Amino acid sequence: MMTVLGTGISWTNSTWNPWVGCRPVSEGCKFCYAAGIVNNPYFKFGHRFDEVRIHLNRLVQVGKFRPIPTGAGVEPHKVFVNSMSDFFIEDVPDTAIHQALDAMEGAPDVVFQILSKRPIRARKVITDRFGGGRGVPEHIWFGFSAEDNRVAARIRILRGIKERVGSMVAFLSVEPIVGPTDALDFTDMSWVITGGESGASARVMPRPWLMPAVERALSANVPLWHKQHGQILSHPNIDRAADVRSLKGKLAWLVENGWEKLPKEKGGATIDGVTYRAFPVAYDRLTKRLNASRASLV
Repeated sequence: MMTVLGTGISWTNSTWNPWVGCRPVSEGCKFCYAAGIVNNPYFKFGHRFDEVRIHLNRLVQVGKFRPIPTGAGVEPHKVFVNSMSDFFIEDVPDTAIHQALDAMEGAPDVVFQILSKRPIRARKVITDRFGGGRGVPEHIWFGFSAEDNRVAARIRILRGIKERVGSMVAFLSVEPIVGPTDALDFTDMSWVITGGESGASARVMPRPWLMPAVERALSANVPLWHKQHGQILSHPNIDRAADVRSLKGKLAWLVENGWEKLPKEKGGATIDGVTYRAFPVAYDRLTKRLNASRASLV
């Protein structure tokens, strides 16, 4: 289960899970979608989500990630690593983490997006492996979740890691936003993802929590990807449809009047009539390199 899968996550193409299982570490974990899946008997995982299971046999699956055809050629396959766990969870030994990184380094035409809420262990592993001026290969991206001001320290740690290794695509997932974000500093980050919480128990994301993150990313010239609002009540322009009674009707009004251009995302994903769907600068370089390499073989 949950090895290589397509996904509805807009900023990636597939998910890949060399290990499965995790435990909460901050408020953003409260309604974890992965816990709901693993703990559901229907999916037959055979263990609870708080019991981490390692599947090193899945490392060979990196060969399944083929380039994505586009009108202008191809683009690298983007892979969200461990959508059902945390890559740096304490239960997984360093040897297994380095085996997984070996597999990723051996697939330079694939983008691996590694997102964690465990910055202390991540710092040790990343600096031990890629420090000394070596730098992190451009196709391996390391990111931390920063769902609100309470975990701002994660950003400072990520910035410090980037400084120590010399070169790295460092990204932040400010999602799900569950509190104020006005103290978050995105200086020197390569990419920022924002978004609200979805699901049956999703918490509402007020506009004053979302907009500081958006504005700080833009003012720092960091590429921004706004994933989703999560639910209609979290839409930053919901007040414009105040005279419409139902939530679905409010979203339909926003769409009809140009305030929502991505209605298929959960709760929409448009802010003041603008959609933010940018990738790190490194992604353009990787795409050009991939197409140049393929052209040389013709």
